[in-house]
Amino acid sequence: MVDGALTPLQRRQNLVAVIAAMAVTALIYGLSLPLLAFVMNARGVDSLWIGLSAAVQSVGIILVAPFLPKHMSRLGPAILMLGAILVSLVAFLLLPLFTSVASWFVLRFAIGIAGGVLWVCGDTWVNAVATERTRGRVVAVYGVAVAGGFSLGPIVATITGSEGFAPFLVSSAIILLSALPLLPVIGISPSLRGEQAGGLLHYFALARLPMLMGMVYALSEGVLLSFLAIYGLERGLSETRTFYLIAVMGIGGMLGQLPIGWLADHMNRMLLGFFSVLLVAAAAIAIPVAIELPVWSLIVLVVLGAAMMGVYTIGMVIIGEQFKGADLAAAGALYGLMFGAGSILGPVVGGLVVKTLPADGMPFSIAVMYALFLPFPLISVIRARRR
Repeated sequence: MVDGALTPLQRRQNLVAVIAAMAVTALIYGLSLPLLAFVMNARGVDSLWIGLSAAVQSVGIILVAPFLPKHMSRLGPAILMLGAILVSLVAFLLLPLFTSVASWFVLRFAIGIAGGVLWVCGDTWVNAVATERTRGRVVAVYGVAVAGGFSLGPIVATITGSEGFAPFLVSSAIILLSALPLLPVIGISPSLRGEQAGGLLHYFALARLPMLMGMVYALSEGVLLSFLAIYGLERGLSETRTFYLIAVMGIGGMLGQLPIGWLADHMNRMLLGFFSVLLVAAAAIAIPVAIELPVWSLIVLVVLGAAMMGVYTIGMVIIGEQFKGADLAAAGALYGLMFGAGSILGPVVGGLVVKTLPADGMPFSIAVMYALFLPFPLISVIRARRR
């Protein structure tokens, strides 16, 4: 690790490495959630159990997040991410060999722990390398890569299908690829050493709204990635088309990142968050009307993906603006914990909604969630202007 300031070359090398590694990680995430939901659905597993299975993956994120600041400070993010990649690889290779629901709960829990390490380290690493003048745009480029990975995941699933060993072997090969960019920068990753100002609750008190942005984003993402495909099937769409709709949502997230990042460097970031939340609520309400219309479904899901990813990006930018060094490592871990909490609630809420509410309950639950959160960033902006 580099204890002093990074040189411009080292800064670029770090950004290329973490962005490339996290793009591949996102591809696996975008592939695995709908893939595993399809496999379990084909086996006749109840929708609630499908949701709980996806949720247990996020329990791992919550359990590992509090331990990461100390280890990030001591080992650096690159070493931790390589270890997490190894755990992910082993778990994915075991998924097709153990087919019971109970065994998948255990394996997805392991995948969740590894994913928690990857996401927390990746987000913190990018924020540690970015400068304040261009933080919004740097995080946006990172977001483009991550959203691109998400969008490619379901497309890969349409190629491999959801039967047999092929999708799991392809996933394992892709996981291996994510390790390659990290190897050259092990010795030049940024130092996150120092003393933390307090525990995780201290950082939540200092940055409540951006922390909640991460949680709301993860909650809605968990619902959509786990149940949008099943919702599409129930509305009469083919399996291939439902995978493509998830991919389009990821493409929307990718297309929206650079404009949102530029705006985050040139306007009030919390106000930008308010408009992003508003757009998500509006797009979610439009899903039942647009889902069977080829052109309109693409437009709605592009807007939905762009605005949702914008909420996460803006929260991450605000955290990078507020914290540095060991404090950034702790705040980044809390952001990952909040993401994990949302990811746990998302599939469970989605499973309950699919099981108990009418056919269009899933998209309306997303709209209600964001509508309830909408006043808070606006109140923050108004209070800041009064001060």
